[in-house]
Amino acid sequence: MHPAHQAGATGQPAGQTYFFLSYAHLSLLQGLATDPDLEVQKFFGDLSEQLRPLVGAGPEHRVGFLDTELPPGTDWNEARTLALSTAHVFVPLYSATYFKNAWTQSEQESFRARLKASRVQGAHRHIQPVLWDPLPPWEQRREIAAALAVAPDIEAYQKDGLRALSRFSMYHDEYRNVLARIAVEIADVATHHPLPPSPAPPPTPEPIPRDQAQFVVVVAAPVRDEVSSGADPEDYTDVATQWRPFHDADALPAAEYVASSAERLNLATYVTDVPTVGNLLDTRPAVLLIDPWYLDGAGQDRELAGVLRGLPPWAIPVIAFDAADRRTADQGARLAGRVEDMLQQMDRPPARQLRGLAEFVSDMPRLISEARRQYLKNAPMYPSHQIPSPRLRLLTGDQPSDPTF
Repeated sequence: MHPAHQAGATGQPAGQTYFFLSYAHLSLLQGLATDPDLEVQKFFGDLSEQLRPLVGAGPEHRVGFLDTELPPGTDWNEARTLALSTAHVFVPLYSATYFKNAWTQSEQESFRARLKASRVQGAHRHIQPVLWDPLPPWEQRREIAAALAVAPDIEAYQKDGLRALSRFSMYHDEYRNVLARIAVEIADVATHHPLPPSPAPPPTPEPIPRDQAQFVVVVAAPVRDEVSSGADPEDYTDVATQWRPFHDADALPAAEYVASSAERLNLATYVTDVPTVGNLLDTRPAVLLIDPWYLDGAGQDRELAGVLRGLPPWAIPVIAFDAADRRTADQGARLAGRVEDMLQQMDRPPARQLRGLAEFVSDMPRLISEARRQYLKNAPMYPSHQIPSPRLRLLTGDQPSDPTF
């Protein structure tokens, strides 16, 4: 096997992440029959298939990066930073949502910073934008010109974008044509103008102040010195929000997975615990993460009962524990049953029980979207000055919005 195609620890051919696919994750709001991200995953697979023979990679090799392809338990921010530091070409899927999404903008800013520091020739070719969905006339941006230049002679692409072409069989030939052009461009850039691996700034949105939150993650878990003898002390630290219910290797705190999922949906997210949540849930959708062992602490059952009693319909309770851990699974299930009994006695809907990391990570985007839907449906109307506003991100002079360098 050629050294450039030996699989590394991330599953990528060593040093050969040919493209980084950047797109705006869409919320699974009511009315959408299927996961809108599935179309992006199909495009990623189709583009990878077109690219492999052009760069001499076998079918077993990953030639691109897409965050939904990461296995459960992966540190998303660390994986994105690594991919942005090694990719030859950045492929953003432009849409109106893309330019408003803090997650995607941080990815593009990170790659641009690496590209500028590299001083590589023909830098503009290392960003290959695609028109995914057309922008409305009042939101036209100059970046779109580079995306349209991929296929100036294909009218359907110019008018409707590549998502539409991928959806309808009548556009099959046009879709494959555009796909082939993108693959050829990536292969040519990577082969004749390679971008050496170099550190990219972590593409992590900056922490937000409490009063600017658009989504809240509340953690109901004990800290280490409050944990009962039956729980695993390795799951806890001196901070409740760092609770790690799952024992998979390198698993992150549960709240970090929820916060990252919400940020991908362009929701400025604030993480807190039960004692300090205050009135945040009055005006913001939320997920309440419940550690069953929280009920085993002195007085914490009353504290949790108080939160559950006042829980609005847009705050989704989630009970999380590791059913695969033989040491704690039975007791965890028993305590989870106590939480469910509390909710039933309060005439509240049952909580979601997520008993493993894979289930927790895969279900979280849907639960976040459900919280948003319930908020839009049930939340009282507030004066405009009380509604959290989305953050505006301004590009600095070192991070131009124009793809020309």
